[in-house]
Amino acid sequence: MGDGRNFFACAQQKGMMRLGRVTISLSSLIGVPYGSVLEVHPDRLVPLPGATELYEDLSVGDMDGNDFARGGAPLGEYDGVSLDNRDFADTNTAQRLSMEEVEELKRSGASGQAIIQALASNSDTWEKKTAFAKQKWTQKKAHKYVVRVRALAGCGSNVAEALFVKSGLVKTTAIRPDSIAQLLSFGNVAAGARVLVLDSYSGVVLGCILERLGGEGKAISLYAGAQAHIDHLKYFNLPTDQLAQTLVHFPASALAELEVGRARRRAEGGEGGEEEDARFLATAEEEARARASGKFVLHTTREGEGQGEEKAAGQEDFDRAKWLKYLEKKRRRLCVLAEGRRLLIEGADCLVVASRHDPSVVVPRLLAFLEDGAAFAVYHEYLEPLVALYASLMEAGMLRLQMLSTWWREYQILPGRSHPHMSMSSDGGYLLTGIKVSQGEAGQREGGGEEERQGQEGEKSSGKEGGGNRKRHRSQR
Repeated sequence: MGDGRNFFACAQQKGMMRLGRVTISLSSLIGVPYGSVLEVHPDRLVPLPGATELYEDLSVGDMDGNDFARGGAPLGEYDGVSLDNRDFADTNTAQRLSMEEVEELKRSGASGQAIIQALASNSDTWEKKTAFAKQKWTQKKAHKYVVRVRALAGCGSNVAEALFVKSGLVKTTAIRPDSIAQLLSFGNVAAGARVLVLDSYSGVVLGCILERLGGEGKAISLYAGAQAHIDHLKYFNLPTDQLAQTLVHFPASALAELEVGRARRRAEGGEGGEEEDARFLATAEEEARARASGKFVLHTTREGEGQGEEKAAGQEDFDRAKWLKYLEKKRRRLCVLAEGRRLLIEGADCLVVASRHDPSVVVPRLLAFLEDGAAFAVYHEYLEPLVALYASLMEAGMLRLQMLSTWWREYQILPGRSHPHMSMSSDGGYLLTGIKVSQGEAGQREGGGEEERQGQEGEKSSGKEGGGNRKRHRSQR
């Protein structure tokens, strides 16, 4: 919206959404190109064909639409000599139009632009305002009487920024867009990669990774608890077939048993695989066990019960269709878990962590499922947990370890008054990035460094002895 607020909407024929104080229909969004400007009416959204700016056609007093779009009159008219606010007194008496008359204009069907024009013409201080003041006053009134919105695509940058602004610029409930961009960049996330993800921000980081993959590769999403919490993933508008092809959910509680399997695979040189899970197959044993459990029973009608009729010979209470549906659901879940186990045992190409858990505990365990030479990026809202992780990874011999924090401040670029915004985000959290090195290579590198240091010390000591001999030789002469 023009006032900076963001709303998520799904274009549906019978969809409704509350926008401010009005409830509007979303059917007018169907077929509208991204970037289009729409005006909010009492019951619907009206597209404005050809509009590129929210208020470029607004004309108030001596300001036309182009002046409003670029932020005021041309630069040469900003003299600031004869027009200023030194004589203005905030007594709330400069407006001759009463509130009742404004409400009457609304009830009569007057447009928002007509109401703003009436307010400007009935203001005693309008002609004394500078072009700066006129633009700010007009923009403030436009947000109230001419409500317009822009339809944006549900891409990673737009979704992340909207969620961050909606959270009130608080990094504890949302993650800043530039921090996500750095996570993907330093994590080496690209199409075709196998990414291990731990996302505690309701799926916004996971959605950006899936968008970057573009349907090529795999995203192994770890979750704690009974199910994954990815409520924000729906805002990315990703195709269902793409999600089914690239996204694999895996419980973090099952990682402990996989560490042994991955260590065995690395010891065997990548040979061997898992046996197929024989559970939840439509076998006679499973069917007998389901019949005995009594969970899949046909529900009889009340008429049949009231008649007291005896069941025909061979008639069963077992609901076989319900049982087969249950088996299919369980088998589908088993297949997903089996695929996750296979991918984790084979190893991931990169690791991206954006979690509220202690990274010094979580990340070392996840690095065991990362291939040697792969990049990793860890985000946390506070610095202290990453400092402890940095020290432990430095001892483990990881390469190119660095900690980052980005300064992000928006600037207003307008003729005659370009300056940074008065309010900004304090910081976007902290990142720790690096490259994994196997323990064997790290030990060899440390051993080689130790031998090199010993060699240098030996050369220094021999040099000192040679220098002493030369001094004694000179004294003898």
